[in-house]
Amino acid sequence: MMDIEQIARVVKLVESSQLHEVTIADNEQSIKVVNSLGVQSNVSANPIDAMTTNEPEQQGSDVLQVCATYVGQVYLSEDDATDNLVKEGDHIQKGQTVCFIDELTRLQPVISNKEGVVTAVLVENGQNVEYGQPILDLSGAPI
Repeated sequence: MMDIEQIARVVKLVESSQLHEVTIADNEQSIKVVNSLGVQSNVSANPIDAMTTNEPEQQGSDVLQVCATYVGQVYLSEDDATDNLVKEGDHIQKGQTVCFIDELTRLQPVISNKEGVVTAVLVENGQNVEYGQPILDLSGAPI
């Protein structure tokens, strides 16, 4: 069982370091601490919650964007033999996997935190992306 004091120490260490995020697993529990460039730090017992709440969002604009949740190489399809998961004109739902990012040899899904119609795919298959980099432009009313 994770001790709240240990968690607090980890949060303080991440805040004072240049680390972007740390995930700690203990038996069947895991916790992810994300350093949002000193603006805020979020702790979540569910990595999916932390991943979606830390995505940069466009504000004051009709253009919505789905952004990279990891640093790595982006893959628009599940493998080389299948079509891209999304393309221009597709309607995507909140919670839908839109691509994958190869982060340190682990293929991580990028899950949309918005709903809308894809107006542009902003990256190419195999392109290196940074955390927060826009991957898709969407049109549609925010949910």
